[in-house]
Amino acid sequence: MAEETGDVLETLVNSLTKFVLTGRSLLEIAQGESETGSLQDFIRNKISIERPKSLLGLIAAGAELYKSLSVKKRTEAEALWSIKFRHAEVQEAVDSLLQLGAEWDAFLEGLDHKLKLKDGTLNQTINIASLPADTIFTDARTGNAVSLGKYLGKGSKTLLVLIRQFSCLLCRLHLKELEARQGALDQQSVRVVVVSFGCQEGAQHWLEETGCTYDMLLDPQRNVYAAFGFGVSLLQVLGFNNMLQYSEFIMDNFKFPNPLPTIQDDMFQLGGDVLLDDAGKVLFSHRCTSPLDRPKVDAILSAIR
Repeated sequence: MAEETGDVLETLVNSLTKFVLTGRSLLEIAQGESETGSLQDFIRNKISIERPKSLLGLIAAGAELYKSLSVKKRTEAEALWSIKFRHAEVQEAVDSLLQLGAEWDAFLEGLDHKLKLKDGTLNQTINIASLPADTIFTDARTGNAVSLGKYLGKGSKTLLVLIRQFSCLLCRLHLKELEARQGALDQQSVRVVVVSFGCQEGAQHWLEETGCTYDMLLDPQRNVYAAFGFGVSLLQVLGFNNMLQYSEFIMDNFKFPNPLPTIQDDMFQLGGDVLLDDAGKVLFSHRCTSPLDRPKVDAILSAIR
């Protein structure tokens, strides 16, 4: 029994140590790359799911940590090391992980500040009473201009789902949840419309890849995103705790979509959900604080009842 306990302890310490070393290496690489050339080039070209040595490499490293501990979630890993926390080597390993997290987030917050990405809207309460009927979008399928008025005055409600980049897994899962609850949405006369800030080429690829049947509109100037305070932030997207949660999706056998290489996308734009009544009045608005922060369907429907 003592030998078994020792093996568990050694595995725990070694796994945490390996993860921290990997994370610190990724952070040091990113710090170096961010100081070489422009910051815009760094965030556009140096952070990619296809580059295992980029900051996004922490997602795979987190999954490896969970696998080595035979768990699937961070909470389960924390429960494991809390049992062994009386051991000095475990305390040291966990302290190193927490220190890495603090340095990781400080680096991203510094980039947000340098790039002036966080203009304060993420921390402000923005109350928009209604969205004008003459708000103009581009139809993602046809390329034609279309106004919001197309969806108003028909005795139904419109749920605008403003997505992030086309390769956002969490956006796709949110839409899958909406599709699964289509019956409940129909009962309340709610029509779902997807909104993207991206280009038509990317949108058409996204529609083909996802098989989504909802109407899709483009807001290339991000006017609606800005109106509701849906901001842009490296920290809100790549924060340390978020990365470890993304790792949980790998453990559940999800695959993060690859971005379309022929288009320029924005990984750091946040999204949200806006429910409008028949006249364009805002019944419900949810501004995502991270890619993981999407409202449940019941929360949206509760705004109607």
